[in-house]
Amino acid sequence: MAITANMTTPEGIALTDVYVRVVQAYVKKMTETDDSGNESSVWKLVYDVLIYKDKDTRDDKHKEQSMRIKNNHVDHFKIDYSLDATDNPIKLAYADLKTEKTKSTKDADGNTVAALLSNVKDV
Repeated sequence: MAITANMTTPEGIALTDVYVRVVQAYVKKMTETDDSGNESSVWKLVYDVLIYKDKDTRDDKHKEQSMRIKNNHVDHFKIDYSLDATDNPIKLAYADLKTEKTKSTKDADGNTVAALLSNVKDV
């Protein structure tokens, strides 16, 4: 299973129809603190993706690792998870990835950076 999407690299380069594949998904119990300082435990689905120029690059055993497109802003995600979920974590990760359009994060200087995945579709 994989998807394609348009994305912007941290350097501002726009890429079209990159090949995106979820490579790891797991459920983790985390502690969150609300605005009042109260802590609570929540379950999160954490997943990572690898990004390639296209499927042929991903499938080429000699180029697969060297041709990955690194983008720290859109390669690691955490979403809320229900212990009542009936789908497996990988399937849930792909469903989320298809709806995840913008992910805000902080760069090395502490500035908020919005990374965009758009035109997401199944391969």
